[in-house]
Amino acid sequence: MMKGRTSNTVQSNRPTKNGRRDQKPQKKNGATRASEQERLKPLEAKEEAKFSESVSLTTTQADDNTVNGSSESHPESESSEVAKKQETVNGLVKDFDDDKRADLLVEEVQEDASDNGISSGSEKEASEDEEALKQKVESLERRIEKLEDELREVAALEISLYSVVPDHSSSAHKLHTPARRVSRLYIHACKHWSQEKRATVARTTVSGLILAAKSCGNDVSRLTFWLSNIVTLREITSHAFGSEHNGSEKLKRTKQPNGFTAALEKVEFWIFSRIVESVWWQVFTPHMQSPENVGKTNEKPKGDQEKGSFSISLWQNAFKAALSRLCPTRGEGHECGCLPILSKMVMEKCIARVDVAMFNAILRESEHQIPTDPVSDPILDSKVLPITAGDLSFGSGAQLKNAIGNWCRCLAEDSLEEDEKYFSLLNELSDLLMLPKDMLMDLSVREEVCPSISLPLIKRILCNFTPDEFCPDHVPGAVLEELNAESVAEQKLSGVSFPYASSPVTYVPPSSTNVAEKISEVGGDISRMSRNASVIQRKGYTSDEELDELDSPLRFVIDKVSVSLSSGHNGKVKQQDEQVGEVVENVRYELLREVWSM
Repeated sequence: MMKGRTSNTVQSNRPTKNGRRDQKPQKKNGATRASEQERLKPLEAKEEAKFSESVSLTTTQADDNTVNGSSESHPESESSEVAKKQETVNGLVKDFDDDKRADLLVEEVQEDASDNGISSGSEKEASEDEEALKQKVESLERRIEKLEDELREVAALEISLYSVVPDHSSSAHKLHTPARRVSRLYIHACKHWSQEKRATVARTTVSGLILAAKSCGNDVSRLTFWLSNIVTLREITSHAFGSEHNGSEKLKRTKQPNGFTAALEKVEFWIFSRIVESVWWQVFTPHMQSPENVGKTNEKPKGDQEKGSFSISLWQNAFKAALSRLCPTRGEGHECGCLPILSKMVMEKCIARVDVAMFNAILRESEHQIPTDPVSDPILDSKVLPITAGDLSFGSGAQLKNAIGNWCRCLAEDSLEEDEKYFSLLNELSDLLMLPKDMLMDLSVREEVCPSISLPLIKRILCNFTPDEFCPDHVPGAVLEELNAESVAEQKLSGVSFPYASSPVTYVPPSSTNVAEKISEVGGDISRMSRNASVIQRKGYTSDEELDELDSPLRFVIDKVSVSLSSGHNGKVKQQDEQVGEVVENVRYELLREVWSM
């Protein structure tokens, strides 16, 4: 009886406890878990009270049975049964405590797992934020570095190109200030910066030089100024990197600024072409028109001798005018710091055009024929020719040779080489007119005397040849027949070559020998430069003091005015000086100083 009641009591309690365990939430956190525990506390207390009551009732019944059956059974069996019941009760209490501890342990594990999840998520988010911040800082650093590079390049161009007045002077060091300043930045970039930065400096430099040349318009002297500086810049950089002797040959080839020098040569060719065209249209073309257009006398030259003298004088003045436009300092008879080889090269191109123009004009059938080409055949007035157009004779050949000799001597006086061969077509024409005509049947003679004149043109000259007192004989018919037979075949292959076409402008950079003298004046002796590539950056060749002046031009000007007006205007000058205020240092110049000081 008591045994059955005990069993029922235990069964009634366990489902209640298991039900309570099943109803527990698997995961709680924060305020939700706390409120849930508060709500469950009364239920747990109630369950514990019921369980205690059941145990107490069972114990009481066991005691009653013990008392009532004392007279019916032996004492040993009764005490044994009581002990078994007590053990059952103790087991139930222990099971209840174990279940309660297990529930608490599960709750702790769930809470720890929840806390660990939140902690790991926070750490991941913090790591991502830190990585994003690091990338942003690196991006800003790269941007700042790029902006500093741009400011440094702008400062270099400003002080090297944009603040320079392109005037000729006797000092090569002063005239080539742009080349000297730009070379310092570029050589530093090649030695210490990456290839990308070197390319950026090179592009910026070339662009700045083009803009400076464009700003000159058709001013020949200023264009010559920049051409001289670009040639000098190219030679300075070539010498600097060619003199690197502290590394292998492979390192030398790697550091050699081939791309930069090639770009400079293209800019040189572009400026050189502009100079040639400007001199041609500003000086030589007007001299090919009527003499009145160039301020000459209106009187016609009388006689061939007077005509030749007039033409010689006219073109001598044209040559001097062209040289004065190329270099005003040398035009006035003074020494100039610009490269003289450049004026010589320009004059060679222009004289070659004059040579073609006179050759085509002389070979006209009469002086009344009009020009056919603005470059190859532009002469409008035949008075500017040394001989009459269409008058081809031995005497006219001699007169033409005399005019050429006078022009070459005039050019030699203007620092051009005396042995230089100018007027090649006119020289060949004069030799052809004075040569015995039967010798022209020999091909080797023609190639030696007049290699530039084609066979159809030789036949044209001989057909128009006129006997005179120096050569009274006509051209032999056999000579004309032989040349005619050969010229027919040549005409089929090459076509008619009159008027003779003028060659397009070409440019061959000056050799280092022609530039070496001026480079030694700009950046020191060439032998020293070959031993030390950084000689142009030494004290005495730098521009740091000029950079100080450019850093505050207003202060520089006012200081000079203060000195000149110190007597009688002290108060006024002091007031103006106070209005200027403190000099604010420009960041771009400070960045440039950092480079130049290394």
